Amino acid sequence: MLAGLIAVPLAMSGCTAGGGSAGSGAAAAETIVLAAQGEVPPLDPQRLTGTIGLRVSDAIYDTLVRENLSEATKGASKIAPALAESWEVSEDGLTYDFTIRGGVTFHDGTELTAEAVKLNFDRILDPDSPVYSETAAANMKFLTRWIASTSVKGTGEFTVTLSNSFPEFLGLLSDRRMGIISPKLLQTADEDQIAATPIGTGPYSTDGIVQGEDIQLERNADYWRGEPKTRRLLFTSISDANTMVSALQTRQIDVILSAGSAQVAQLKGDESVTVQYPDPANSYFIRLNTRAAGTDNKLVRQALNYAVDREGIAAVMNGQASPLPGAIPAGNRAWDPTVNDTYTYDPERAKTLLRQAGVDMPLQISIMAPSEGPGFSQARDVMSLVQEDFAKVGVELDVQFMEFTAMVAEESAGYADDIAGSFNGWTTGSELAYWLENMFSPDLIPPTGTNRGWYQNVELGNVFAQGRAELNDDARNAIYRQAAEIIDEDAPWVFLYQDRLPRAFAANVLGPVEAPSVYFDYSVLQKSE
Repeated sequence: MLAGLIAVPLAMSGCTAGGGSAGSGAAAAETIVLAAQGEVPPLDPQRLTGTIGLRVSDAIYDTLVRENLSEATKGASKIAPALAESWEVSEDGLTYDFTIRGGVTFHDGTELTAEAVKLNFDRILDPDSPVYSETAAANMKFLTRWIASTSVKGTGEFTVTLSNSFPEFLGLLSDRRMGIISPKLLQTADEDQIAATPIGTGPYSTDGIVQGEDIQLERNADYWRGEPKTRRLLFTSISDANTMVSALQTRQIDVILSAGSAQVAQLKGDESVTVQYPDPANSYFIRLNTRAAGTDNKLVRQALNYAVDREGIAAVMNGQASPLPGAIPAGNRAWDPTVNDTYTYDPERAKTLLRQAGVDMPLQISIMAPSEGPGFSQARDVMSLVQEDFAKVGVELDVQFMEFTAMVAEESAGYADDIAGSFNGWTTGSELAYWLENMFSPDLIPPTGTNRGWYQNVELGNVFAQGRAELNDDARNAIYRQAAEIIDEDAPWVFLYQDRLPRAFAANVLGPVEAPSVYFDYSVLQKSE
């Protein structure tokens, strides 16, 4: 057994050292223990919604393409080949011909072919397919809404034909929810079995997942990119942030996947720990219900944005956060550092806007917020500051704290009329200019997308259509900046901050670089004695 290994059921609070389930003391360097807050759900990539599950899924599944995680860059990473070793795009931008990598096998020994890839697409595209999943299809609408058809040629050529040109399509294919599942598993298992016994082509495999328990993965010695450096990964959950820091410092765990600012402060000056700041594009915000009383008024929504002291939030987070004054986060392909901030801290202007809105004062609104989880370790502190800021302009904010997955389930169908919104964050795909459309498109209100606050602007939809049709990168990004101006004016969110999303490693853990992503390359992860 691995000496000093923490092996805590994922649903439990706290942790105790000693014991373990992954090997003996002599094998310590062969196992890396990765810790996070929050329970890992069953691992069906196309049905996942949370970052924790996608991080674990990333070790099991490969996508057709992925971002280059071997380079630390200031902007978004470049797209690199994965299960598709190459591709060609037609001159009109409608047809993508992928050459599927040969010699790759799934963990169950099944060969990777173009037909296997197509079956995965059928699962989310074709209601007549025997492997079709209504849940997966709904979750992948952000991708499939652009696909007209798919086809195969021989065993190695897979073609996707789009309904309209869409230059950022490859970026969407790198989304970890497009992990390619074994065709044998798709054809013989139901959805629950697929989630409990995930089979991909990735660097690590598993004999099965039991919700609420630690997840142990064994390396795939036949991995197409080369045998992973570490024999075994063990993912565990520790709900108490201080306990997690102590566990890292005493080498009971090796990695904190998402470190909060208080944890980083505790680790400062500890030479036995390395903290990385990948700084990926992301956004933390209060998504507002544009149907609810009060927040259905644009002037009120603008007022709430002027009421927030974003610098104060950044200070409380010990430099881990930077103020987010509008819709486009730094690191997004459309982001322009020369553009002036949209929303500054201006409580007097907020009061003026509230008077112009003609709402009864004090205005009372209620929102949901996660009680804990990756990226939300200081959710209560942040919400407390927002409550204080709102109170200064005459807005009484009631915050209902919930477990994160429960909150997402509650909001996924769109907000009820008695809820003014929710505090949330988003990283997946936020480096793409298209991310703005994914969040704010009038075509993506529930049940077809993630515009859960019912925000609709016809003019914005037209601008998004222009952006999608533009093949020139600079021109396209300029169009999306126009879209951002409309979004900022309508203020469907209270824009709060960007998280630098640090992760902490024991100093003897090597491999990952500070590429701008919440993910890192598990195949290069290793630990010295």
